[in-house]
Amino acid sequence: MIKIYHFPNTRGLRAIWTCEELNVPYKIQILDFSPKYRFSPEFLQISPIGKVPILQDDSITMSESGAMVHYLIDKYGAGKLRPTIDHPLYPTYLEWSWFAEATFTSSSSEIIRHKRAFPEDANIEVITEFKRRATFCLEAVMRFLGEKKWLLGEDFSGADIMMGIALTTYMRHVAEPFPPVMQSYFDRLSARPAFIRTKQAES
Repeated sequence: MIKIYHFPNTRGLRAIWTCEELNVPYKIQILDFSPKYRFSPEFLQISPIGKVPILQDDSITMSESGAMVHYLIDKYGAGKLRPTIDHPLYPTYLEWSWFAEATFTSSSSEIIRHKRAFPEDANIEVITEFKRRATFCLEAVMRFLGEKKWLLGEDFSGADIMMGIALTTYMRHVAEPFPPVMQSYFDRLSARPAFIRTKQAES
């Protein structure tokens, strides 16, 4: 059975959500997120650089949430949650999957890292700049989404899972209201039964 080492409200939600969408059995191990534990010899045997989440599937161990989503879809999806590699939308699927993590979430995450590094002396100008970058990313997604139901049109995909968790990070750490188009999109995401089960699974 797949095992996901996770801390609530972090990127491990992507792997859990993907398993729920695909009805893949999994087990969650909730971790102590403190640096003392994450950089302990015990945990470094599982995650050599102390990263969370971690996914284990038999002999496979992974620590990048986006890679977990694609791995699970490719291995267990049986054609679900992504277009075929020769489909015209396949590049779009890849583009927005990785935009969600490498560009969008990274901007929001810098706010978290800055506050964690300087808990008593956070620089408001630094935080404001990363909020601006994250909001710029949000606007790019909104323009692309337009009136589409999902990022690929009528078909929900792994790109929406990636983007959905990017949006939850934005909500918590940028704390700006979504424009109507994005709010409608997020409402559709959060109404999916698999997403609801995902949030219940980590509680």
